[in-house]
Amino acid sequence: MNNNGLSSPRLMDTPPQEVMLISQLERRVSEAPNDVFFTLGEEVQTFGEFNAMVDRVAGNLAKMQIGRGTNVAVLMDTSLEYMWLWFALAKVGAVEVPINTAYRNDLLAHVLRTCAASVCIVDGHYLATVLEVVDLAPEIGRIVVHGACEASGNPRVERRDFSDLLQRSAEPISEYPDIHYSDIGGIIFTSGTTGPSKGVILSHHYVTAYGFMYAEVNGLAEDDVIFNYLPFFHIGAKFLTIATLVCRGKMRLTPRLSISGFWDEVRAHGVTNFVAVGGICNMLVAREKQQDDAQTTIRTVYAVPDPADIHEEFEQRFDCKITTVYGSTEVGLPLFRGVGDAYSAGSCGHMSPYYDVQIVDEYDQPVPVGTTGEIVIRPKRPYLVGSGYVGMPERTVAAWRNLWLHSGDRGAASEDGWFFFKDRATDYIRRRGENISSFEVEELISKHSAVAEVAAVPVASEVGEDEVWALVILREGQSVTHEELLLHCNAIMPYFMIPRFLEIVESFPRTPTSKVEKYKIRNAGPGPNTWDRDANGWRLTRAGVISSG
Repeated sequence: MNNNGLSSPRLMDTPPQEVMLISQLERRVSEAPNDVFFTLGEEVQTFGEFNAMVDRVAGNLAKMQIGRGTNVAVLMDTSLEYMWLWFALAKVGAVEVPINTAYRNDLLAHVLRTCAASVCIVDGHYLATVLEVVDLAPEIGRIVVHGACEASGNPRVERRDFSDLLQRSAEPISEYPDIHYSDIGGIIFTSGTTGPSKGVILSHHYVTAYGFMYAEVNGLAEDDVIFNYLPFFHIGAKFLTIATLVCRGKMRLTPRLSISGFWDEVRAHGVTNFVAVGGICNMLVAREKQQDDAQTTIRTVYAVPDPADIHEEFEQRFDCKITTVYGSTEVGLPLFRGVGDAYSAGSCGHMSPYYDVQIVDEYDQPVPVGTTGEIVIRPKRPYLVGSGYVGMPERTVAAWRNLWLHSGDRGAASEDGWFFFKDRATDYIRRRGENISSFEVEELISKHSAVAEVAAVPVASEVGEDEVWALVILREGQSVTHEELLLHCNAIMPYFMIPRFLEIVESFPRTPTSKVEKYKIRNAGPGPNTWDRDANGWRLTRAGVISSG
């Protein structure tokens, strides 16, 4: 667990104009162009090689008139090309809108329409999915396709090949736009709790500051190797990449996590730090103990949430330190327990030096110590939270009211300054690291002709976080089986959103104003009439549900 490398620069000591993605890349290129930035499969990218390709892609983007203020939707898996593209979009001043690659139909149309992207860059195997909804997103006038595809096109939309972005230019771009740290660099869509998914507007400074803060929480240094298996439509993959630049370390990049091969990957690449989202800590502990469990290079594990029931077992068994935070795409990392902090069971940390945090009542008044209320946040420096929700001014005003950013989450604080997360926003479900809007689950299930009303709520999962439980009231005179509902979900939902539990009911508990009292449903939990997908011979995969019968 020893860390003998040079420690990372601190956010508080770094001028704002240097807290930018391209500024950090250029710093590393000037310091050590031949050092390895990351590996992906058998590919190795030094800082110099990587920057040269970023410049090439950026130059070709500029020739396509993609630059400052261009909103570019991206549906791509982790690849060298995606990495070059992400940095190149930042260099030309475009706004990257990474989209969950599992989105399709109405969800995808909503995101494309809301972000007002004029260009969409996709892996070939996602082209057909985009073409199905492109006419519902009239701003899109050009699609750039990476790799082979079977889908044709749409006469309204110009189609280009990603290879055009990789062409070596005889006349490289000599001058790029002067990008300010306050400029918008990205929009990341996060689950809505009581409505459609919301696109969080990210300044160049904010998303890069996230990487600085991650490096500080985990005490990262130049001899660290960060394992990044997260998809790049999540902010986690981005701040891990930025943290690698900040700490002068190296990153092991992979398209997805394999629990069975996890420790082999760690040992093969000397990994010292990784993010454990969802139930990953539980999954690793659940595997059969090995004599060499503690014989790895891992020093720090950033676990969100930190599993209190196995915290000490995990640290002892794998000889590492667990850090944790409370944060989100909107609010940054306002609470944390860092590598040098004592352990406080069940706590999500203490207040960051970069934020003020309070627990308040419904009128935004501070509550007494130990009392549960809403967690609200405000930054002590400019551009350390999201800059609002794209296309949703009312939601922006509601969240950023009374000089505080309202999380919607509930928590409490102790006398000695530790904060405790109590409950997530009422209608918010988190499964295996994915944020799921109950509103969107309900809206999609309601498209079935037999369904009158739906209530979707979380159920605690055996491996941490939640499973989705959907309760359905049918239209009068209609009937449907649980399997038929499941297949309906499978046809129109991203795989991670498909409910594990389904139940057909006569009524819901309601308030006097007829609102569904979901807390009563959650408190009661699934009963004998609840149908369990897993127990009935169905298996969930990234491609959807598969019957094992």
